[in-house]
Amino acid sequence: MGIEPITTIVEGFDPAINYGPNDAGISAITIILGVFSLIFISWLFGKIYAQVAKFFENDK
Repeated sequence: MGIEPITTIVEGFDPAINYGPNDAGISAITIILGVFSLIFISWLFGKIYAQVAKFFENDK
């Protein structure tokens, strides 16, 4: 009536094989929204930069 040890087999773990994008909580829609957000923010920065440059050109 003793305590029997629990034995488990430990296998090698390679995150590159066992994890995919969805395991990290990143779905396809998140990736698409991220790409579109980068494009939109870049476009918005360009528009703001052009307006500021135009303002300083007219200041002369």
